[in-house]
Amino acid sequence: MCRDLDGVFQQSFNWVWRGTLARLRYRRTKAALTILRHYRRYKVKSYIREVSRRFHNVRQLRDRGRNVQWPTPPKVLRRFEEALQAIYHRWRAGELIRSVPPEVLPQLRAKVAAMEVLKGHRADIGLQRAWQGNYIALKPDSPQSSGSFVPVANELKRKDKYMNVLFSCHVRKVPHGLQGTPWIQGNLGKPRTGG
Repeated sequence: MCRDLDGVFQQSFNWVWRGTLARLRYRRTKAALTILRHYRRYKVKSYIREVSRRFHNVRQLRDRGRNVQWPTPPKVLRRFEEALQAIYHRWRAGELIRSVPPEVLPQLRAKVAAMEVLKGHRADIGLQRAWQGNYIALKPDSPQSSGSFVPVANELKRKDKYMNVLFSCHVRKVPHGLQGTPWIQGNLGKPRTGG
């Protein structure tokens, strides 16, 4: 009978001991998770404070914070940092565009569009000089063709209902098969002689 009591006591003691160990393990795990959660919150808050500190006076800077270094974000905030940088770049671009005089803005838009289209195809697209756009209609450049171009352009404006000519100039059409031939490379641009 004593052995039976020892066995029951041993078994209940094991259950109690295992329960105590499980509760201790649970408390340690919960404490570790609480510490980890507070540490992550601290890292996020410190990152946001650092971004706020670095970009506090960028509106007063001449370059609007272009040279300000972004702090290294915690891993959890990588996507947030990308979104934050996109917001900042959009704001900075808007500030730069607002600083451009309104009369220069259409020319700037045309130059940006040309840069996007001709990227890698032409070394110089004339960004430093003023663009006129409608070169055929300008009298000093082409007096012989501007007389016939202006009425045709006005008729197209009336019929197709567009506001203005973005770009027009004289071109020399070269047949597609002759573009790489030595004759075209040597003679293109030379005035034609009779015959």
